[in-house]
Amino acid sequence: MSREDHDVVIIGGGPAGLNCALECFDIQLDTLVVEAKPELGGQAPLIPHSVRNVATGRFEDGPALQRALQETSAILGDRVHLSHPVTDADLDHRRIEAGGRTIAARALVIATGAERRELAAAVDGAFGGDVTYQLEHDPERFVGENVAVIGGGDSAALDALALAHSGSSSVALVHRSELAGRHDIVEDVRGEPRIEDLPGWELESVGGDDRLEWIVLVQPGTGERRTLPVRGVIVKIGRMPRTEVFRGQLELDRSGAIVVDPELRTSVDGVFAAGDVVSGAYARVAAALGHGSAAARSVLRYLEGRG
Repeated sequence: MSREDHDVVIIGGGPAGLNCALECFDIQLDTLVVEAKPELGGQAPLIPHSVRNVATGRFEDGPALQRALQETSAILGDRVHLSHPVTDADLDHRRIEAGGRTIAARALVIATGAERRELAAAVDGAFGGDVTYQLEHDPERFVGENVAVIGGGDSAALDALALAHSGSSSVALVHRSELAGRHDIVEDVRGEPRIEDLPGWELESVGGDDRLEWIVLVQPGTGERRTLPVRGVIVKIGRMPRTEVFRGQLELDRSGAIVVDPELRTSVDGVFAAGDVVSGAYARVAAALGHGSAAARSVLRYLEGRG
């Protein structure tokens, strides 16, 4: 297996990783970006709405933002390895295995981001799209229908409200415990007569012929089951950090996100983290870009300190 050595290797080609790479490249560090997917941009292409909260520009949607990231990062040239998922890592020695080669670095930056949580019982796009994780793709699909929203956070509550306001006959809001959203959003949900709040239930299965016809809910504590006639299911159960390959090697929080100090240093010497993969990160493009720059500064200080 061939080996590469670099000053800094950045794992992940989303906004945080790319901004870190551009900063490191600008200060003339030998920089490499390793990206698992065949294209740069991270989760950007999944954003269905306009991106208006980045001061450097307004983007029609996620794919437009992705194109801008790719154009800006073209300066990196062959310093980007696409379709190189990390299959193994030795963080203590700052080595990874990716794309059939060993890659070593004086400093590592983990910017692998987060991905949405999915339910085995609710496959995205099932029943001709009646099961979905993105209501925004077809907001009028469920007008006049009974639907269920799975999740108890802001996104789930906002989708439930959007469905009720756009004309769904009824909306069942299904979640494990109590609503965990913003106070004003929770109050709006409780004041909407078309929404039935169902705490303490989980989705067990979905069913129907060509189209979705019903779902089965279960209460984990009692085993009690309930069947609801619905024509749509929208799943919004949060996101999980992509840290599987690093588990057991550095400090993670309960959700699996990487714990860092104010300089974005992890618990392993010479290993940094940036973006949505960081514990307590604010899941916004602008925040990820700032993390990337801050990580680059910390990498430079670390390398200078090591001579």
